[in-house]
Amino acid sequence: MKSINTLTTALNTVSALALLALAVQPAAAADSPAWANEGACQTLKMVAAGGPAPKGSDLVVMRYTGSANFELAYKDTVILFDAQYDRSPPARDIGVKADELKKVTAVYIGHGHGDHMSEGPQIAKQSGAPLYGAALTTETAIKMGLDPKQAKTVKNGDVQKYPGFTIEAILAQHNSRTPEFVKVAGGAWAELQKATGIAKSDEDREKMRASGKITGTSDPKVLTEGTYAYLVTFDNGYKFMMVDSSGPITEGERAVMQRIGKVDAASIAYQGYYVPARQIEGTLPLVELFKPDVFIPNHHDETAGAFPDMGTEPLFMAIREKMPATRNIAPLYRTPVCINIKSKDVFVGESYTFPKTTN
Repeated sequence: MKSINTLTTALNTVSALALLALAVQPAAAADSPAWANEGACQTLKMVAAGGPAPKGSDLVVMRYTGSANFELAYKDTVILFDAQYDRSPPARDIGVKADELKKVTAVYIGHGHGDHMSEGPQIAKQSGAPLYGAALTTETAIKMGLDPKQAKTVKNGDVQKYPGFTIEAILAQHNSRTPEFVKVAGGAWAELQKATGIAKSDEDREKMRASGKITGTSDPKVLTEGTYAYLVTFDNGYKFMMVDSSGPITEGERAVMQRIGKVDAASIAYQGYYVPARQIEGTLPLVELFKPDVFIPNHHDETAGAFPDMGTEPLFMAIREKMPATRNIAPLYRTPVCINIKSKDVFVGESYTFPKTTN
């Protein structure tokens, strides 16, 4: 009897261990569709930082990496949109530093403000990648130490070709807040940070001033001449639109949409007016113009004390009301958003899928 009990105990232990082993398997391995079972869809590590690159001919991996930063990886090509990685408190750490981003094919800067390009020249230099942007952006990048040969100025309609896709530059417009609004709302936000104890310390501010480091440009022409959207078009027709500021719709944007009709996925800035009710007025018209099946906001997070975190629920509710078939996704930093550009299915991170719908 004792030996039988011992055997039973042993079998129960083995069964329990087996069940435990199954339980601790990454959720992605069980939940992801076959096309998303690649390493690139099962890790938080950016491809630019040495993470696995997507291999499938129909697989694109995108990652939101704080501020208005985006990584787009297709096979061995890695595109970075915007570059503010080494942020100071109270902004949250992204989980990767600029000096880790060395596998980069090209850097595209939407506009030249410091919270969009502060590490762009550094990443371009260490990776050997060209840096694309408006004239104001590339001029600033050169002042920040970038080799002029790597600084590539774009104009409306310019197209760069990569293996499997193209990127078209579209003249956009920066969020058009008035100086009066910036003074009042920015001052109120600064006072709120002080009152709640989350403001930058005087020591941190002094270090920044003493460094003399150029992190971008404050030229007012950035608003109307120095802001670009970027349209990524894959050879099979799948389209992704990247916009890092939610200004008024431009003729360039209208012309492109008259030509192509809609995009499959889009990322648009959702920041600038401090409160969702006001910012929706800037972001929603662009979402309606592009008509994406999948929408991912950018620039909605705390940015080094300059902006607060913006709740995405009010925007997503507004989009659902206007465009019920659009899928709204707000992934955590570095979460892989894996897209099958043939079936148009989307797999987010390691837990759930959003199949394409027609309703």
